[in-house]
Amino acid sequence: MNADSPSPGPSPAADDTDTVRRHVVDVATELMRGPRPSDFTADSSDQSAMNLYLTLLMDRLPVLARALEDLTAKIGKASVEENLIPVAHATVEFYSEILVAKLSVINKPDQLVQLRRALKARNFGPQRVYGRIAAYLEEERGLGRTPPDLDCDAASQLLLGACVNYGFTKLLLGDVQSLDEFVELSVRGLRLGV
Repeated sequence: MNADSPSPGPSPAADDTDTVRRHVVDVATELMRGPRPSDFTADSSDQSAMNLYLTLLMDRLPVLARALEDLTAKIGKASVEENLIPVAHATVEFYSEILVAKLSVINKPDQLVQLRRALKARNFGPQRVYGRIAAYLEEERGLGRTPPDLDCDAASQLLLGACVNYGFTKLLLGDVQSLDEFVELSVRGLRLGV
């Protein structure tokens, strides 16, 4: 390639990952400023739990974002169930990796309030993931690849709720069914075929 040739731009998946990373950095920046004295009565001087959670979030969330972007690229290809399996895997892995750190933040009421405010201010949270999967299912329904009466929002929330629960159960009990078996059963249980 010669020097005058324009270089190809970033892929849509890279753009999506960068957007997610920027959102997380914005939330982290806001949270690292700490609460205003009038906001909380609890001691919020120890930010180590929040720091760990945000570090994990910045590291792990782009992987989930890539899986969701890849899902969009698979509309009309393979089967709907086959397309959802990598997203379910990525969701379980994401929540399994951040859950302990997230629980440490939730355990501190002042930090939970900080986190909640920052996420709400940027419309950033699990609802974004639900929305991406529901949008994918709506596209597939439009192509006649899922049942015409499929409630795409409900199916999306059921799948992600099951994935989060698997991560929590694995943390709590340790010995659970294999991830591959869980994902296959969960996706198949949505009965997405026509």
